[in-house]
Amino acid sequence: MRFQIYVRESWKEVLDKVIQIGVPYTLEIRNIDTNRSPITTALEYSHLEPDALVFQKVDLDNVEWYILFADQLNVRRVVLPPPPSLEDIAKIYDTSVQYGIEINWIYGRPPMSRIVDVETAARVVKPTAARIVYDPVYVKGMKELYGDIVALGGFIREIFLSNRRGQRGPRLPPFNPLGVINYVEVLHALYLLQWEGRLTIRQSPAYITELDLQLRLGAEVLETAKGAGVSKKVQKRISKILEELMSQ
Repeated sequence: MRFQIYVRESWKEVLDKVIQIGVPYTLEIRNIDTNRSPITTALEYSHLEPDALVFQKVDLDNVEWYILFADQLNVRRVVLPPPPSLEDIAKIYDTSVQYGIEINWIYGRPPMSRIVDVETAARVVKPTAARIVYDPVYVKGMKELYGDIVALGGFIREIFLSNRRGQRGPRLPPFNPLGVINYVEVLHALYLLQWEGRLTIRQSPAYITELDLQLRLGAEVLETAKGAGVSKKVQKRISKILEELMSQ
């Protein structure tokens, strides 16, 4: 598992700090002009070296543009909202493979809003075409979160780490004591499941001063899991979910 930071291109102060401390980052780009050449546009971002690019909205008739743009930046992973059909998923996947670009779908949006949807895409298209990014901030509780990471672990490539106090409000840092998600348990569960992927801190830019602290806390939690072992509470939860899945 590797920690990194989620940054929007408009978060100049956060982006500068992330580059300064040298931590990998996922970069979200909004309102990009696809009428221009992707090669020319990429020159404006050539000073950046993101691990992945995120586009929350894309022109499905011009998806190759985004892939070419990523290729010019030497970014090998692109995060996209899932298109409306499996045929579109296959088409985008086939295009991305030609350029050596990995597509990760934003989980939680139709037609990738349920576990069965991901499993269907993997079966009908290809397992590597069903890779997703998982955002725990939208789950209804820890039970659902545990079930998701167990069932979807083989498809999850990146997990956004942010917390919340209620259904609304800014994204809190993952280890904020006011948050309802227990990320100590989550990281212990991921370690127990031997999940390998990217843990991306996605907090409101208002908490920029806590970036170093959150990275340090995350690393300490994983070190505790490695050294002292995973808590029995987490072990029991994972065991119960696996038993339920095996009995279905």
